[in-house]
Amino acid sequence: MEFLAAEAAFIMVGFAVAAQLAPPDLSSQIIGTLVILAVTLPLSYWLVYRRGR
Repeated sequence: MEFLAAEAAFIMVGFAVAAQLAPPDLSSQIIGTLVILAVTLPLSYWLVYRRGR
């Protein structure tokens, strides 16, 4: 459950940053979404599961 909460928080922050930086066309939004997921998934995993060990 902690993983989902951390991932949701990181994704919301990522989309807020991407909305300010990326142009509003479809291809930029798709690429931005893939980048956000590629960055936030490992970060959430590390924060929740690896950091505590």
